[in-house]
Amino acid sequence: MRTSLFLPLSLALVVAAVPAEPRPDPGSAPDGAGPVLVNQIGYATGADKIATVVATATKPLGWQLRDDKGRTVASGSTRVVGADKASGDHVHQADFSRAAGEGVRRLTVAGVGTSVPFTVSRKPLYPDLGREAMRYFYFHRMGTPVEAEHLQYAAHAHAALHPGDNSVPCYKNWCDKSDKSDKSDKSDGKKGKRSGGGKAQRLNVAGSWADAGDFGVYPVNHAIAAWTLLNLYERERTAYGDGSLAVPERANGVPDILDEVAYGSRFMSGMLPKTGLASHKVHNHTWSAFPVKDIAAENAMPRSAMPPSTNATYAVARTNAQLARVLRPFDAKRADSLWLSAQDAWRRAEAQPDVDYPEANDGTDAEGGGDYADTQNSDDRYAAAAELYLTAGERADRAATSYRGAVTGSAHYGEIGPVDWSQVAAAGTLSLLAVPSGLPAADLARMRANLRAAADVLVDTQRREGYPALISGADAYPWGSNSAVVNRMLLLGTAYDIGHDRRHLKAMHRAMDYLLGTNAMRISYVTGYGRHRETDLHDRLAWGQYPKTPYPEGWLSGGPNSTLINDPVTPTGRPAAKSYAGPGTAPSAWGSKENTINWNAPLVWAVTYLNSTAPDLTSR
Repeated sequence: MRTSLFLPLSLALVVAAVPAEPRPDPGSAPDGAGPVLVNQIGYATGADKIATVVATATKPLGWQLRDDKGRTVASGSTRVVGADKASGDHVHQADFSRAAGEGVRRLTVAGVGTSVPFTVSRKPLYPDLGREAMRYFYFHRMGTPVEAEHLQYAAHAHAALHPGDNSVPCYKNWCDKSDKSDKSDKSDGKKGKRSGGGKAQRLNVAGSWADAGDFGVYPVNHAIAAWTLLNLYERERTAYGDGSLAVPERANGVPDILDEVAYGSRFMSGMLPKTGLASHKVHNHTWSAFPVKDIAAENAMPRSAMPPSTNATYAVARTNAQLARVLRPFDAKRADSLWLSAQDAWRRAEAQPDVDYPEANDGTDAEGGGDYADTQNSDDRYAAAAELYLTAGERADRAATSYRGAVTGSAHYGEIGPVDWSQVAAAGTLSLLAVPSGLPAADLARMRANLRAAADVLVDTQRREGYPALISGADAYPWGSNSAVVNRMLLLGTAYDIGHDRRHLKAMHRAMDYLLGTNAMRISYVTGYGRHRETDLHDRLAWGQYPKTPYPEGWLSGGPNSTLINDPVTPTGRPAAKSYAGPGTAPSAWGSKENTINWNAPLVWAVTYLNSTAPDLTSR
């Protein structure tokens, strides 16, 4: 990923369903649906069932809902919404929420057209999507062969990517310069030599996930992806248990979701040099070929650990602390090691709290990866302190008192807002609400109130839109706008867990409608889902086999981006919700059609939650 910008949340407070029809061949093109737009998979019987209709009419239009035998089961008139600012479309909405019954349905609007078929069901609508979305992470493992038996399509199997990550140099020897300047560095007892015999330091960052469109590893981005999956586990311990996923570690006594995160996070401790801050990122010196068909050639590319940052160091601390907490019942030895590393990273970051990664072409780093530049460190510190405090408390570690002080003394204490790699305060607060702690009951109550208020804002935002996005049409759409949607679904789901306000759960379902077809591009943004859906994404490995081998199912496209368009095919000068590249353009469409670990992680969270709460939105 080259960059990521998120919109503010505008808060005053900081079992299988019967499908409508067999899924089409995965290689079919995303040609776009007609003007009657629905969730192409379907609706829960008790959800808000609202189609968006693109029509120039200024008066309501009649609609009919028909079953698979062509019988009318409900009818009504549309509500004229008018001009939708996000898309530039003139739209109506057809609300058939009160229509009774289950089964295959189509919606016809007079003078406009008929929707694709979809299902209305009391059962979970996406019984397989969570597992498919989780397979994204195995597909993108680095440092180990990716084997056919664990993939959806055998053609995507390949030799290990970057096995040399067990020993990468520090770009322009910055590790050694840092070592010399660190007053706490200890010699090995031999005059004039640093520990290591005077050789230039190399870092062991083996065991990772390819971050996105490139093969870099980035602590700050990895941390939010790992946190999202671990938060799902800490809230729903039965999610993706041992043997549930197609991973090599299945049947080892550890929940498969933890196996996957534990593998992908191995590199984090290795980002710490002998002294000082963690490397901000590891990637090639130049951009990889697109597509990558020759793994050996890719592995031969020069690759280094780039200079350090405080944010990356706090990211190591919080990821390792959270992993130490969840792995301890299954692997106490590794948990102990992760705990030591987390505390070490915390101390290093506390010693150098304001080292930001430079976003400049000044020779500081090589150009073969994204920057993930972030000049605010206080939210990273708060999120790390929260994880360290919770883990220390569970371990009865005396350090819990000082971590607690860092949590409660932070200006971010209890904050709820956007969840993104660069804005992580809410992740800290949501962990405090997911794991028992000794925090005052009044403080926890305030956090819950903040979360409910944030969810209310999201409900209101969505209701104002012609398409059910959780992003205001008055704002630009950021890079990875679909991740903004699924991350806000996470907030809605957690709020529903706390307050059981059905508006919050219904808004989650409507946001899923947006992702699966009720959007200005008239497609499903999830590979493999919907008659009209995205089929090609900006992915160097998958594209190498496409179109003969389709993209695996369950990958989320980044979505429309009108904030920063620096590729040659994402269109400019269009409304925000239509700033999205067309079919077959993925190699040059990193601005809108990229896929990433931190976009698929919240997709896993959201669909897993929707499936588990399906009984809450059923009605006869």
